[in-house]
Amino acid sequence: MKANQVAAIKKLEAALLSCKRAGLALVGLDDNLFASVDDVEFEKASRLSSACEVILERHNSDHPMTESIKHYGCYRDSGGA
Repeated sequence: MKANQVAAIKKLEAALLSCKRAGLALVGLDDNLFASVDDVEFEKASRLSSACEVILERHNSDHPMTESIKHYGCYRDSGGA
């Protein structure tokens, strides 16, 4: 890997650790990463359905502690673009 690629991975790892320490859950859907507070309600609902369904419902209902971040096609899951 090139130096800038290694640096980018280290920055991403630090950012993800920061999210964990802040009590956030991250879920990738379509062209966004969704971030929401990883509270008891989120955990319970995720067990009944899925984290994807729960975070999407939170986002679509304007949950005050849920945001979306564009990943510009860098993040890909099993249905990635």
